[in-house]
Amino acid sequence: MRTAARRVETSASGKREALLRAALERFAHYGFRRTSMEDIAQEAGISRAAVYLHFRNKEEVFRALARELHEKAIAGAERAAREAGPLEQRLERALAAKLGAFFEIVHRTAHARELIDENSRLCGDISAEFRGRHLELLREVITAAAKRGDLAPARAGLTAGAAADLLLDSAKGIESGAAMTPAAHRRRLGQLVRVIVRGLKR
Repeated sequence: MRTAARRVETSASGKREALLRAALERFAHYGFRRTSMEDIAQEAGISRAAVYLHFRNKEEVFRALARELHEKAIAGAERAAREAGPLEQRLERALAAKLGAFFEIVHRTAHARELIDENSRLCGDISAEFRGRHLELLREVITAAAKRGDLAPARAGLTAGAAADLLLDSAKGIESGAAMTPAAHRRRLGQLVRVIVRGLKR
């Protein structure tokens, strides 16, 4: 009985993941407004009725997709921040894992403005939640570096939290650069981290 229940649960989870992958493809290619639940079902290779077993409407699909993408991105940022290596490298990778993942999605679609607007309309609470988690992660890394004597944010009139906030806000600002490619975005993140870290050294 338990084995059968696990199979059902795994099957349901697999269908949900397939639906979210399909939704990402459809939203990226056609935008939010032009994508229907039928489109998502066709992309996933399942019936429209099956879609409604998991999601009530397109808005709910969009929110679920946003949360899944944020969860994966923040998990990558956490791994990067806690791995061995120089401080600058870990901070750069922690920023790239979270911000770079979304930048690449937006960069590869012609519907970037629409998707950003829909994200603000539908997922502001989700974005705020994960920004807080990302900010806390950066704060932990900077606090640990200060305790080791590698950084001295207080000498610049900053707390570790304020330094993390400055770093994250500045990194977000890079995204608005004209003709920014994913490679250029990653390069600029590295440059930003080096400037801020070296400015916070003792």
